[in-house]
Amino acid sequence: MANIVAQGVPWFPLLVGFAPSVFWLAFWLQTDKDHPEPFSLLLISFLIGGASVLFATFIQQGLKGVITDPSQQVVAWAAVEELLKFTVFYLVAYNSPYNDEAIDPAIYMIVVALGFAAVENILYVLQPSIVGNGTAVILTGGLRFFGSTLLHTISSCFIGITIGVMSRNMRPMAIVLGIGGAIFLHATFNFFILKNDTASLLQIYGYLWIAAIISHIILEKLRRMPMPAALNLS
Repeated sequence: MANIVAQGVPWFPLLVGFAPSVFWLAFWLQTDKDHPEPFSLLLISFLIGGASVLFATFIQQGLKGVITDPSQQVVAWAAVEELLKFTVFYLVAYNSPYNDEAIDPAIYMIVVALGFAAVENILYVLQPSIVGNGTAVILTGGLRFFGSTLLHTISSCFIGITIGVMSRNMRPMAIVLGIGGAIFLHATFNFFILKNDTASLLQIYGYLWIAAIISHIILEKLRRMPMPAALNLS
Protein backbone atom coordinates (compact mmCIF):
# COMPACT_ATOMS: atom_id res chain seq x y z
CA MET A 1 0.00 0.00 0.00
CA ALA A 2 2.81 2.37 0.88
CA ASN A 3 4.42 1.68 -2.48
CA ILE A 4 1.23 2.73 -4.25
CA VAL A 5 1.27 6.04 -2.42
CA ALA A 6 4.95 6.56 -3.11
CA GLN A 7 4.34 6.14 -6.84
CA GLY A 8 1.95 9.08 -6.67
CA VAL A 9 -1.22 7.31 -7.81
CA PRO A 10 -3.78 10.13 -7.60
CA TRP A 11 -6.75 7.95 -6.75
CA PHE A 12 -5.31 6.72 -3.47
CA PRO A 13 -6.04 9.86 -1.37
CA LEU A 14 -9.35 10.19 -3.21
CA LEU A 15 -10.30 6.67 -2.19
CA VAL A 16 -9.24 7.11 1.43
CA GLY A 17 -10.90 10.52 1.63
CA PHE A 18 -14.21 9.49 0.05
CA ALA A 19 -14.57 6.09 1.75
CA PRO A 20 -15.80 7.41 5.14
CA SER A 21 -18.40 9.69 3.52
CA VAL A 22 -19.63 6.95 1.19
CA PHE A 23 -20.04 4.53 4.08
CA TRP A 24 -21.91 7.00 6.29
CA LEU A 25 -23.98 8.20 3.34
CA ALA A 26 -25.24 4.68 2.70
CA PHE A 27 -25.93 4.21 6.41
CA TRP A 28 -27.89 7.43 7.00
CA LEU A 29 -29.89 7.27 3.78
CA GLN A 30 -31.38 4.02 5.05
CA THR A 31 -33.34 6.05 7.59
CA ASP A 32 -35.27 7.61 4.69
CA LYS A 33 -35.78 4.41 2.71
CA ASP A 34 -39.61 4.63 2.74
CA HIS A 35 -39.71 7.88 0.73
CA PRO A 36 -36.16 8.44 -0.63
CA GLU A 37 -35.14 11.82 -1.97
CA PRO A 38 -34.33 12.34 -5.68
CA PHE A 39 -30.82 11.14 -6.50
CA SER A 40 -30.10 14.29 -8.51
CA LEU A 41 -30.91 16.59 -5.59
CA LEU A 42 -28.86 14.47 -3.19
CA LEU A 43 -25.93 14.50 -5.62
CA ILE A 44 -26.08 18.28 -6.02
CA SER A 45 -26.22 18.68 -2.23
CA PHE A 46 -23.19 16.40 -1.83
CA LEU A 47 -21.11 18.09 -4.53
CA ILE A 48 -21.83 21.66 -3.48
CA GLY A 49 -21.29 20.65 0.14
CA GLY A 50 -17.84 19.44 -0.91
CA ALA A 51 -17.10 22.60 -2.86
CA SER A 52 -17.99 24.72 0.18
CA VAL A 53 -14.77 23.49 1.83
CA LEU A 54 -12.90 25.89 -0.43
CA PHE A 55 -15.03 28.80 0.78
CA ALA A 56 -14.59 27.70 4.40
CA THR A 57 -10.80 27.58 3.99
CA PHE A 58 -10.74 31.01 2.36
CA ILE A 59 -12.87 32.57 5.13
CA GLN A 60 -10.94 30.88 7.92
CA GLN A 61 -7.62 32.05 6.50
CA GLY A 62 -9.00 35.58 6.32
CA LEU A 63 -10.14 35.43 9.93
CA LYS A 64 -6.70 34.39 11.18
CA GLY A 65 -5.54 37.98 11.11
CA VAL A 66 -8.64 39.14 12.99
CA ILE A 67 -9.10 36.35 15.56
CA THR A 68 -5.79 35.46 17.18
CA ASP A 69 -6.94 33.74 20.37
CA PRO A 70 -6.77 29.93 19.83
CA SER A 71 -10.00 29.25 21.74
CA GLN A 72 -11.88 31.87 19.80
CA GLN A 73 -10.48 30.45 16.58
CA VAL A 74 -11.88 27.04 17.42
CA VAL A 75 -15.37 28.49 17.82
CA ALA A 76 -15.04 30.73 14.77
CA TRP A 77 -13.83 27.88 12.55
CA ALA A 78 -16.74 25.71 13.68
CA ALA A 79 -19.19 28.56 13.07
CA VAL A 80 -17.88 29.14 9.54
CA GLU A 81 -18.25 25.49 8.61
CA GLU A 82 -21.71 25.00 10.11
CA LEU A 83 -23.05 28.22 8.60
CA LEU A 84 -21.70 27.27 5.17
CA LYS A 85 -23.22 23.78 5.32
CA PHE A 86 -26.58 25.24 6.27
CA THR A 87 -26.30 27.80 3.49
CA VAL A 88 -25.77 25.03 0.94
CA PHE A 89 -28.84 23.20 2.24
CA TYR A 90 -30.87 26.41 2.18
CA LEU A 91 -29.91 27.26 -1.39
CA VAL A 92 -30.23 23.74 -2.81
CA ALA A 93 -33.01 21.93 -0.95
CA TYR A 94 -34.73 24.05 1.67
CA ASN A 95 -37.43 25.36 -0.69
CA SER A 96 -37.55 22.23 -2.82
CA PRO A 97 -40.97 20.53 -3.16
CA TYR A 98 -39.16 17.31 -2.25
CA ASN A 99 -38.33 18.72 1.19
CA ASP A 100 -41.81 17.69 2.33
CA GLU A 101 -41.34 15.34 5.28
CA ALA A 102 -40.15 15.88 8.83
CA ILE A 103 -37.04 13.79 8.22
CA ASP A 104 -36.05 15.50 4.97
CA PRO A 105 -34.17 18.56 6.34
CA ALA A 106 -31.94 16.23 8.37
CA ILE A 107 -31.30 13.98 5.37
CA TYR A 108 -30.28 16.87 3.14
CA MET A 109 -28.11 18.39 5.87
CA ILE A 110 -26.38 15.04 6.36
CA VAL A 111 -25.68 14.72 2.63
CA VAL A 112 -24.25 18.26 2.49
CA ALA A 113 -22.10 17.52 5.55
CA LEU A 114 -20.76 14.29 4.07
CA GLY A 115 -19.81 16.10 0.87
CA PHE A 116 -17.98 18.67 2.98
CA ALA A 117 -16.27 15.94 5.00
CA ALA A 118 -15.22 14.02 1.87
CA VAL A 119 -13.28 16.95 0.42
CA GLU A 120 -11.86 17.86 3.83
CA ASN A 121 -10.70 14.26 4.31
CA ILE A 122 -8.96 14.29 0.94
CA LEU A 123 -7.10 17.48 1.84
CA TYR A 124 -5.98 15.94 5.13
CA VAL A 125 -4.59 12.77 3.53
CA LEU A 126 -2.93 14.52 0.59
CA GLN A 127 0.18 15.60 2.47
CA PRO A 128 1.17 12.17 3.82
CA SER A 129 0.20 10.71 0.44
CA ILE A 130 2.54 13.08 -1.41
CA VAL A 131 5.51 12.09 0.74
CA GLY A 132 4.66 8.41 0.35
CA ASN A 133 3.64 7.72 3.95
CA GLY A 134 0.96 5.09 3.38
CA THR A 135 0.65 4.27 7.08
CA ALA A 136 -0.11 7.90 7.94
CA VAL A 137 -2.67 8.06 5.12
CA ILE A 138 -4.51 5.01 6.42
CA LEU A 139 -4.37 6.14 10.07
CA THR A 140 -5.58 9.62 9.19
CA GLY A 141 -8.40 8.19 7.10
CA GLY A 142 -9.39 5.83 9.91
CA LEU A 143 -9.44 8.54 12.55
CA ARG A 144 -11.52 10.80 10.33
CA PHE A 145 -13.92 7.93 9.64
CA PHE A 146 -14.65 7.49 13.34
CA GLY A 147 -14.28 11.15 14.30
CA SER A 148 -14.44 14.17 12.04
CA THR A 149 -16.67 12.70 9.33
CA LEU A 150 -19.17 11.57 11.94
CA LEU A 151 -18.88 14.95 13.69
CA HIS A 152 -19.84 16.83 10.52
CA THR A 153 -22.76 14.45 10.08
CA ILE A 154 -24.11 14.75 13.62
CA SER A 155 -23.74 18.52 13.91
CA SER A 156 -25.52 19.10 10.60
CA CYS A 157 -28.12 16.48 11.42
CA PHE A 158 -28.95 18.47 14.56
CA ILE A 159 -29.82 21.48 12.42
CA GLY A 160 -32.06 19.34 10.23
CA ILE A 161 -33.79 17.76 13.22
CA THR A 162 -34.63 21.12 14.81
CA ILE A 163 -36.11 22.30 11.52
CA GLY A 164 -38.06 19.07 11.04
CA VAL A 165 -39.71 18.96 14.45
CA MET A 166 -40.85 22.60 14.62
CA SER A 167 -43.82 24.13 12.86
CA ARG A 168 -43.41 26.63 10.04
CA ASN A 169 -44.04 29.69 12.20
CA MET A 170 -41.25 28.51 14.52
CA ARG A 171 -38.82 27.93 11.64
CA PRO A 172 -36.53 30.96 12.24
CA MET A 173 -36.10 29.94 15.87
CA ALA A 174 -35.46 26.35 14.80
CA ILE A 175 -32.71 27.46 12.41
CA VAL A 176 -31.00 29.65 15.02
CA LEU A 177 -31.24 26.91 17.66
CA GLY A 178 -30.00 24.27 15.23
CA ILE A 179 -27.01 26.23 14.01
CA GLY A 180 -26.12 27.25 17.55
CA GLY A 181 -26.25 23.65 18.72
CA ALA A 182 -24.21 22.47 15.73
CA ILE A 183 -21.51 25.06 16.44
CA PHE A 184 -21.43 24.00 20.09
CA LEU A 185 -21.04 20.31 19.17
CA HIS A 186 -18.39 21.05 16.57
CA ALA A 187 -16.36 23.39 18.76
CA THR A 188 -16.56 21.08 21.78
CA PHE A 189 -15.17 18.18 19.73
CA ASN A 190 -12.29 20.34 18.49
CA PHE A 191 -11.48 21.58 22.00
CA PHE A 192 -11.14 17.98 23.21
CA ILE A 193 -9.01 17.05 20.20
CA LEU A 194 -6.66 19.96 20.85
CA LYS A 195 -5.97 18.65 24.36
CA ASN A 196 -4.01 15.94 22.53
CA ASP A 197 -4.22 13.28 25.23
CA THR A 198 -5.66 9.79 25.04
CA ALA A 199 -8.24 10.26 27.80
CA SER A 200 -9.75 13.36 26.19
CA LEU A 201 -9.75 11.67 22.78
CA LEU A 202 -11.56 8.59 24.03
CA GLN A 203 -14.02 10.71 26.00
CA ILE A 204 -15.07 12.93 23.09
CA TYR A 205 -15.25 9.98 20.70
CA GLY A 206 -17.54 8.26 23.18
CA TYR A 207 -19.79 11.32 23.42
CA LEU A 208 -19.80 11.60 19.63
CA TRP A 209 -20.99 8.04 19.16
CA ILE A 210 -23.67 8.47 21.82
CA ALA A 211 -24.87 11.55 19.91
CA ALA A 212 -24.87 9.49 16.71
CA ILE A 213 -27.04 6.81 18.29
CA ILE A 214 -29.47 9.40 19.66
CA SER A 215 -29.63 11.12 16.26
CA HIS A 216 -30.38 7.82 14.54
CA ILE A 217 -33.19 7.08 17.00
CA ILE A 218 -34.70 10.53 16.41
CA LEU A 219 -34.54 10.09 12.64
CA GLU A 220 -36.28 6.74 12.95
CA LYS A 221 -39.05 8.48 14.91
CA LEU A 222 -39.35 11.20 12.28
CA ARG A 223 -39.46 8.60 9.52
CA ARG A 224 -42.42 6.88 11.15
CA MET A 225 -44.47 10.07 11.40
CA PRO A 226 -47.70 9.88 9.40
CA MET A 227 -47.35 11.73 6.11
CA PRO A 228 -49.91 14.48 6.98
CA ALA A 229 -48.09 15.26 10.22
CA ALA A 230 -44.78 15.39 8.44
CA LEU A 231 -46.18 17.75 5.81
CA ASN A 232 -47.44 20.06 8.53
CA LEU A 233 -43.97 20.22 10.02
CA SER A 234 -42.14 21.07 6.85
